[in-house]
Amino acid sequence: MTRVLIVTHDRVGHRMAGPAIRCLELGRQVARVADVTVASLLPLDGPVEAPFPVVSFEDDAHRLESLGRTADVLVVQGLMLRRYPLLRRLDKYLVVDLYDPFVFESYPYFLEQQDGGAYHFHHFWDILNEQMQLADFSICASDRQRDMWLGRYCAMGRLTPELFAADPSFRRLIDVVPFGVSDEPIQSGEPVLKGVVPGIRATDKVLLWGGGVWNWFDPLTVIRAVGAIARHRDDVKLYFLGIQHPNPEIPAMAMANQAVALAEALGLKDRHVFFNHGWVPYDDRQRYLAEADLGVSAHFESVETRFSFRTRVLDYLWAGLPIVTTEGDSMAELIDRHDLGAVVPYGSVDGWIAAIEGLLSDATRAEATSRRVRAMAESFRWSKVTEPLVRYCAAPYRTPPAPERIQERFLPPDQGRVLNLVHKGVRAWKLGGPSFFLKKGQRYVLDRLKRVERANG
Repeated sequence: MTRVLIVTHDRVGHRMAGPAIRCLELGRQVARVADVTVASLLPLDGPVEAPFPVVSFEDDAHRLESLGRTADVLVVQGLMLRRYPLLRRLDKYLVVDLYDPFVFESYPYFLEQQDGGAYHFHHFWDILNEQMQLADFSICASDRQRDMWLGRYCAMGRLTPELFAADPSFRRLIDVVPFGVSDEPIQSGEPVLKGVVPGIRATDKVLLWGGGVWNWFDPLTVIRAVGAIARHRDDVKLYFLGIQHPNPEIPAMAMANQAVALAEALGLKDRHVFFNHGWVPYDDRQRYLAEADLGVSAHFESVETRFSFRTRVLDYLWAGLPIVTTEGDSMAELIDRHDLGAVVPYGSVDGWIAAIEGLLSDATRAEATSRRVRAMAESFRWSKVTEPLVRYCAAPYRTPPAPERIQERFLPPDQGRVLNLVHKGVRAWKLGGPSFFLKKGQRYVLDRLKRVERANG
């Protein structure tokens, strides 16, 4: 069987965010046709139940290299290929997961930098260029995303006549593997919200904000809408499932603080708006979903929205929850087209009030909507949506690269790597001072010396 190594920067285990969840679930499906190992940069958060090894290499490049050498196929996401260039040198079949267009969601972060984000933007742009030039196969989350990535692949010279002759659809290079939902039905278990959380009664209507509160989301409009509804009914409660990312490398988000501050300023916190300041364990989230009455998600008008794929909405599908969301992304289109809830204009408090009250006040409509949501969930089962990746891992192949003269424009030159090393050193100094800088520098030098020794036999 093919041996597949799936590498993630995110923490895997008891508490997980989207990237780690995706890697683990992709691994479960690929394990049907291949020997799988999932490797995380960070220490595991407790034991992981999976029919394959789930390990942490804890930022140890040598351990990661050892894992990579035993694999036939590498599946990477985010910044991992740049953070560990040894993965490139192993010359394995390479799958790049492009489900998260991380450059787009990073613009608020770029603008916080002293240089206006110039360095970090170019760095992320460069990372995308590198992994897309090297990919034998890539996956993304939606047809809308695929159209964007096809445009970028075309600009990078990878959609060659040779590839077209073999596959006019170019799906041999990039195909759609959305986020999925469990093949198992949702389980409720003991109550965790209604009648349990102080301020939420057993008879209340709960709006669940699944997932984190990141800077590209708009929880403020939803909080204001709940505040307006609270003036004439006291049974509507908004619960944020988690605002502290389980990955310690992810900085605290300003929007989470703004959401808490607004709820406090409006007198809603712990009365009509509730925050879990931690992160609900992955297997426990279904208990919260099972008690909710509506699933909600709001965002701003931006390029991130245009190409996003809101993974929390998949949990709402799994739970059969009517969904209220902001317009503009592919999930909003799905909800609107199949009448799975309500789609609200950007920043419209009145729109959110009407959508929430319309679904909560009409039990017949809510039940019919829930049935449509559950039916839609069937098409997003992990066992179905992962078929393109499973096929590739069962029989991997090389995909012709761009012509060499085009590759040179997109793959980083040696001087670019030197500049990147300088910036890493500056970052290490800022993060941990002289001792941390020296520790990282010593590790880098030792790594280089060992590589030279291996190269010289």
